Parts: sequence; structure tokens; C-alpha cells
Amino acid sequence: MKGRRDATADYRVPLSSEALAVLKQARPLARDGFLFPSIRKGVLSDATMSRLMERRDMEARPHGFRSSLRNWIAETTDTPHEIAETCLGHTVGGSVERAYRRTDYLDQRRILMERWSQHVTGHTGKNLQTVGLEAD
Repeated sequence: MKGRRDATADYRVPLSSEALAVLKQARPLARDGFLFPSIRKGVLSDATMSRLMERRDMEARPHGFRSSLRNWIAETTDTPHEIAETCLGHTVGGSVERAYRRTDYLDQRRILMERWSQHVTGHTGKNLQTVGLEAD
């Protein structure tokens, strides 16, 4: 999730089986209440991944992961706009609409995140280097 939400608002995150596996591996490395601690003190900064990717001469950047997810949802699923935007932690609709819509689509997002996890880990049965290159 990018940025911060209102401190009084809860944002529940459905974790895929792959994400849970990462957390299980990270747990022994936790320190001072942080699952992903900084080398010095506190939690990893938001720029840590960008710097790592830059030092390794990678063209990608972390923000691209968010837009990759959003594009994948739009291009390969029939997910409603509200659910897709909620996956990214975006506020959807006006204040009146939000007052009546009291769901965070957790069950739908859980299914979607599991599908995304399968896609990015290459468990979709498609060669990731040729996805999108198939003939129409």
C-alpha cells in the first residue's frame, strides 16, 4: 500500500500462500518488533528496494510492481473497478457511496491475490517471457 491511511481506518490485507511462506521465512530474522528490520534501527525504509535494484543495474523499480498488478488485473481478469482499486489501497467513490458500501472486498481480494501470486511466481502454466506475445 502506498502512503498512509487515516489512523482510525483499518486496512486488511489478504495474503497469498506465497506471501505467507515469505513471512514464515522472515520470522526468524525479526528484530525489535519489525518483521523486516533495517540493518541499523527500525524498519526498512521505502527506498531500500529502489536502491538495491539500482545498485544491481535493474531497470525495474518498486512502483512498477503496483502498476504491474493493476495492469494485470485490468487485462487478464473481469475484476470490478472497486475491487481492483481496493487491492491497491485506493479510496473509491464519493463520501456518500463509501458510507453505504461497508465492505473491503476481503474475500474477493484474497482470491485475486492468490491468482496474482501464481502469476508472478510462474505457476500459471505459461512461460512468463512469452506472455502477451501469443498470436491473436
